Amino acid sequence: MNVARLSLENIERYGEYTSIHFEGASWTNLEHSRRAGRLARVLRDRGVRAGDCVVVMMPNSPDVIAAFQAVWRLGAVIIPVTPQLGTREVRHVVEHSGAGAVLTKPELAARLREAATGLATARNILVLAGADGEDAADIEPDVRSAEPLEDVAERSDDDLALLLYTSGTTGKPKGVMLSHRNMLANPRSGAQMFRFTPRMPTLHALPLSHSYGVLMMNLGYVFGWVLVVLPSWDTRRVFESIEHFRIERFGVVPTMLRYMIDFPDRPRYDTSSLVWVWSGGAPLPNDLRVEFEAIFHCRVADGYGQSEATASLSGYWEGDEPRDGAAGRALPGVELQIQDPSGAPLPARTTGEICARGENIMLGYWNDPEATAQALAGGWLHTGDIGFLDEDGFVYVTDRKKDLIIKGGENISPREIEEAIYEHPAVAEAAVVRVPHPVYGEDIWAAVVAKPAASVSEEEICSHVGRYVTKFKIPTRVIFYTELPKNGVGKILKRQIREELSRAAVEGR
Repeated sequence: MNVARLSLENIERYGEYTSIHFEGASWTNLEHSRRAGRLARVLRDRGVRAGDCVVVMMPNSPDVIAAFQAVWRLGAVIIPVTPQLGTREVRHVVEHSGAGAVLTKPELAARLREAATGLATARNILVLAGADGEDAADIEPDVRSAEPLEDVAERSDDDLALLLYTSGTTGKPKGVMLSHRNMLANPRSGAQMFRFTPRMPTLHALPLSHSYGVLMMNLGYVFGWVLVVLPSWDTRRVFESIEHFRIERFGVVPTMLRYMIDFPDRPRYDTSSLVWVWSGGAPLPNDLRVEFEAIFHCRVADGYGQSEATASLSGYWEGDEPRDGAAGRALPGVELQIQDPSGAPLPARTTGEICARGENIMLGYWNDPEATAQALAGGWLHTGDIGFLDEDGFVYVTDRKKDLIIKGGENISPREIEEAIYEHPAVAEAAVVRVPHPVYGEDIWAAVVAKPAASVSEEEICSHVGRYVTKFKIPTRVIFYTELPKNGVGKILKRQIREELSRAAVEGR
């Protein structure tokens, strides 16, 4: 089944209703479906065919949701990219994926043109609502006048639907290949876990470039939600939306809960409509959950997953009582197993690597058979996370085997930042590690050794790094060492550095 049929089935099941609110405007599900159909026809007229890759780089908006449906109706593959990425990062995605078309907004067109310079594959830079250059086509007039494309391309369950670039520990992001079967698995699991009233007001502030945001979008079709979409997280607008639209449920990363708790004008807003808040993207501290529930008088439920699992592997089902430190239990259709280094299963409450299998598990990594074979060895997704299952199947994530930094729910590659630091002529050695942070969960600190007789400051390093990565990835602190700790073969001991800098972060040094 083509995942695009979710939006059409939504209309068949629930009839026409106001399904999206955004920036003071509203659309019914039928109106929005027609917008997606018109966009699909224009993309087809511009040469997009089944199996083609289309990069979509836009801030959250109804047009991003329409782009998903338009690309999928054609049987093509969507590659959502966060607008915060810099030129170098965007170029990697466009070049590595071989995308032939890019869909964006006027304010991002220049960056995409620069990123695509010299690439033979990026033939079309298509702009909705305006263009600012000869090599970027304004397709908005064509979309408005086009006849909606009603047909939905037939796709097999294992055909590629979504290519999601996610940071790992190897530097450049890898393309996670998610099929139509994968995309449908989590929404179907949700239908077994929860009871929802159709047309339930739901806040959508999660980025649609993230697997968690895509999951919430698809759940909206399945359950007939009314989506209140925000371009990005804005704490005041979140409170305004909850009060005005009587929001009942929404998804967050733990950092957003902290923003809401600490918001000084919180008492001015009526949030009594809140029933349930889903938390994902990073571990949820139990004291944060308890504090939020006490203030807002609603349920906060943690979940666990990753992009390679189409967002979600576990969560709390309707009626489950919270367990301190647990991220729920396996979703329907998902099997979780704790394995030792040899791949053998471990008994309850024994710590090992968290592994999973089910219809939501990725096809593999785009053009990376070695990484695919490693991640899917033995028919299981090897998450790289360490934890255990209790006797009832609730999963506890205790550590990460990899060095990946999760700051505010966003995956950040230390190596990518290290490579930027090494570009500075005064740097001899560098190691980037995660440290605890009270708001973001984790923060980025760097340990740096300067070359002999060279002089460089913390401010210079941060300014330099900002030329290569987004602002969110710039280290908060740069600590200078005379020599980085190493093992017998000269490998930098990141764990030792991480422990030293984590103590400094906690102590406020």
